[in-house]
Amino acid sequence: MPPSPESQVMTLSGCESYCGVIRIPYPFGMKEGCFLDERFKIHCNSRSGVPTLTVNGTDLVVRSISVDDSTIYVKFPMLLANCGAKDRNTVVDLEGSPFVFSSENYFVARGCNNLALMNQNNSAIGGCVSICDEKRDPWIAGCSGINCCQTRIPSNLKVFNVTMTGVDGRNGRGGEKNCRNAYLSYYGGYPSDMKDVDSVGAVLDWGIDRRLFESLVKSGSHYNFSYTSTCKDMNTSIDSTIQSPIVQCFCKTGFEGNPYLYGNCQEGITFVSYRRKIKAKMAGLGMLLHFHSIYIIIEKNRDYETAALKRSRKQLTGIVMFD
Repeated sequence: MPPSPESQVMTLSGCESYCGVIRIPYPFGMKEGCFLDERFKIHCNSRSGVPTLTVNGTDLVVRSISVDDSTIYVKFPMLLANCGAKDRNTVVDLEGSPFVFSSENYFVARGCNNLALMNQNNSAIGGCVSICDEKRDPWIAGCSGINCCQTRIPSNLKVFNVTMTGVDGRNGRGGEKNCRNAYLSYYGGYPSDMKDVDSVGAVLDWGIDRRLFESLVKSGSHYNFSYTSTCKDMNTSIDSTIQSPIVQCFCKTGFEGNPYLYGNCQEGITFVSYRRKIKAKMAGLGMLLHFHSIYIIIEKNRDYETAALKRSRKQLTGIVMFD
């Protein structure tokens, strides 16, 4: 029997598998010797059972980690402007880390006449504008540009740095109506104003630094079994000047497990079930052919016996006539 998803080995031997209800698979880990390097270290709050990933000084609460598609879901900080004591403009920098912002995220901006731009290397690389219409029902308007706008982010974005200004060139300081916010979200914008929300769900892609990966292969700590798993470079359309390319690993179709652990991709339950059905059908076909062969032999023996009987009758008739 193949291992069930719950029983599959996802960590190094002797390492904790969970923080609270969140599974922590290798190359991530919570204790020394359990993670690949410090960048994959997860801090687990023993009281709350909440795991946290720290990237270049920014703490991100972890919602889930997947080795199937090399993604990590986190709570991402909300950026606020002109909202009084709540104002916050956090720059989240992933440079030098094995993480990039997934292109599955939406960039969302809310507020009256809010021009929100994503910036990298002193240049705008994307953004959107939300215009004012207080009479429009937000649940009908959605996030299509009225009081809220959204757009997909560029692939392999490494820095989330946002500026928000009024479309008329003013910063809009003057009260609650001019409170603006922006954030990343893998499920897009909300109809509500979000002014009391501190963080939202976003997703990061991750992998292993190519230089580190090559050293692991060379030392024998990792071996890419070509028939069960594969590893390849991530697309790097936005240049990262600090690190080498990132490698992602996957179990091939029909195999399940942790492709970042040595020889851990095994035949999955679905694949084994399918293979058993094929074997059963082949066995059934074999039995059918076996019975068919026996039938042919019996029929041939029957034809031979019939022919022999006819010859015997002819001989007997000849003897009687002769007498």
